[in-house]
Amino acid sequence: MKVFLTVEEILIWHDIPQLFVGKDLVGGLYLCLAVENEREMPRYIAVAVSQVRLQQLKSGKIDLYGLFANPEMGMWFQITIFEEDNAVAEPIPETETLPDEWLPEPGAFLPVQPMLRPETFEAVKVIAVAKEAGMNPTLLRQYLSGVKRPSPEQARRVQDALHRVAKRLLEVRFV
Repeated sequence: MKVFLTVEEILIWHDIPQLFVGKDLVGGLYLCLAVENEREMPRYIAVAVSQVRLQQLKSGKIDLYGLFANPEMGMWFQITIFEEDNAVAEPIPETETLPDEWLPEPGAFLPVQPMLRPETFEAVKVIAVAKEAGMNPTLLRQYLSGVKRPSPEQARRVQDALHRVAKRLLEVRFV
């Protein structure tokens, strides 16, 4: 069964929507999370979510892990098509389990204000910093949005990559 979604609200954005709310044709809500960005289209997982639980997430009463680890309908979906503000989600077979790295960390709440917003650092793209740090861009976006927390070693790696990018920017001369 395919579920046709329209993007209703983007909750976290870093180069692409990282976490968004989709609405199906009959008004059902789905929380959609980018879990990989290695292909042409990022891979998203989705779970149906009631208005009550969505409000609890937005108000900080429940975490992202709880919503994705224990979906209300007892099933996960994967988005197979995502173009502009429309997506198509299909159920993930019950025989498959989600890889642990796809789930947000326990205790990861929606950030009140993300650490790095695209409009603040427009010249610094997350994908460029991730490449410089030798890491997956989706993982870096999850760190920046607060969905996952980097280890001290990973945080240092990102910081060093940002410093290297900044040094190269400082070397630019127009005269």
